[in-house]
Amino acid sequence: MSNNVQTGGKLKKDLGFPAAVAMVVGSVIGSGIFMAPQNMAEATNPKTAMLAWIITAAGSICIVLSFSHMVELIPRTGGPVIYADAAFGQWGGFSIAWSYWACAWISQAAFITGGVRYLSVIFPIIDQNRVIAFVVASSLLWILNIINIFGVKKAGYVQVATTICKLVPLIVFVILALFHFNIINFNTVSSPQVDNSGTLPSAIAITMWAFLGFEMATVPAGETKNAGSNLKKAVLYGTLFVAIVYLIINFLASGILPQSQLAKSTAPFADMINFMVGGTWGGKFIAIGVVISVLGAANGNVIVISRTAYGAAKIKLFPDIFTRINSKYGTPVISIIISGVLTNLILTLNYVKSLNAAFTFMILIATLSSMPAYLMTEGAEILFLKNKFDKISIGKFLKSSAIPLIAFIYTLYITYATGAKAVMWGFMLIAVGMPFYIYIKIKNGETEVPDRDKAEI
Repeated sequence: MSNNVQTGGKLKKDLGFPAAVAMVVGSVIGSGIFMAPQNMAEATNPKTAMLAWIITAAGSICIVLSFSHMVELIPRTGGPVIYADAAFGQWGGFSIAWSYWACAWISQAAFITGGVRYLSVIFPIIDQNRVIAFVVASSLLWILNIINIFGVKKAGYVQVATTICKLVPLIVFVILALFHFNIINFNTVSSPQVDNSGTLPSAIAITMWAFLGFEMATVPAGETKNAGSNLKKAVLYGTLFVAIVYLIINFLASGILPQSQLAKSTAPFADMINFMVGGTWGGKFIAIGVVISVLGAANGNVIVISRTAYGAAKIKLFPDIFTRINSKYGTPVISIIISGVLTNLILTLNYVKSLNAAFTFMILIATLSSMPAYLMTEGAEILFLKNKFDKISIGKFLKSSAIPLIAFIYTLYITYATGAKAVMWGFMLIAVGMPFYIYIKIKNGETEVPDRDKAEI
């Protein structure tokens, strides 16, 4: 493979509109929706949960509109990294590249872990033996990495196929749930502590995890045909579709089993299907669909992880090694391998913690780590709006930037909602990146103090 790897090669424009939409839907509908009934039952009550889903859907649409405007303005590989660099300079670009890249491989570990949790429905030994859980998770990770090394077009085919497959268990669930919905279950709670509206912030943080990924289609913009137009429509239509699906699924899920039972479930969709059809065969069937769904999300995430690092390296924010392209397949092979190794390190949590505990930790950190990228993208859109006007007044500014401002405020609220512990870890994550930024500055020969700063000393 080394003979086929070259620095500075070009990515191939092999992604079309259907694959871009599939990437949005496939990346968003991953482990989040299939684990949400258990996470929400444990954290809040059904009424507050539905309010959280509605707020998150509306907030996500606002964020999506910012991304759709930015990808039309700057249709280049790297997504939010490129937007932050263009609007706020090198430190802005690096901080987003670092946090978003870290978020991507932490999310990848969460996707894989969610899939392994459902795989344990079919093979119970996975849940009983942490070493086996780690081996299975690692194997799935590297199968996806190898597929992506062979080209974004093949990865796109996998994305379309898994997106279609993942809708099957959701459709089956909706049909069955329409006949088994019980309003009594909707009025239950898992514990007295969650029977109040004070649980709304944590509920919104959990629902936001289920929506993460809508921006992923903007990252491989340099590999997408007619990127400005296709990606703008893909992120908007894909997210609208997902929002509708989520609202329907979660309302029905809250009326199938008592909340106390859902809160203890390792594979909530499998348990609900088993209850509705009797026996265990239905749960195993749905578990297969969920595993395919999660692998589809993880497949899309491989594209995002590697292209984020590639895009950052192209503008000298990451080491040049991340720009190395396989000349035969036109993929950033070194970036895929390095990101895969880091994801594998996070997967060791499946060995030192239970699957449930590891998954909860991963989704909180991943959600928090995504927020800087969203804030910078929204800020970049607001900044670039000035180019539309020769003179801008407060009235014009507020009117033209209403949607990105709402998205910005909502993103700040999500940051608060993840909790103090997650915020601390998120801050530490960015702080750890500082030595790498200093290294990049030194390597690029950017160590001189600007004249204006010398005058102020």
